[in-house]
Amino acid sequence: MTPSGPADPLAEVRREFSEGLPRRLEAMQGALAVLRDGYDAGQSEVFYHRAHSLTGTAASFDANELAEHAAVLSGLGRGWMERGAVKAAELEKAAAALHRLAAALEVYRREVEGESK
Repeated sequence: MTPSGPADPLAEVRREFSEGLPRRLEAMQGALAVLRDGYDAGQSEVFYHRAHSLTGTAASFDANELAEHAAVLSGLGRGWMERGAVKAAELEKAAAALHRLAAALEVYRREVEGESK
């Protein structure tokens, strides 16, 4: 117990999750860059799995904005895998959602950093 109250038992786990967010984002951005040149099954799978995993994990940490953007990305990735193709409009939608995810990620990371101080 700290002088200001009980320690948050999940603070360390949230910090580790927060520290791993840039790698998740970079993996999705890298996959999207490849997919802009045409459908690639492996990169489509990377994109989908990273987004899908982030959707659930973010929700478990009450990072709802991250989860919402990741869910959009997961849906796009799942569609690409099912069709074996990407559409230009979907690529633009994914790029916009990744941009919003990156902004939400920075807000979340600042919040987590503030908790640890």
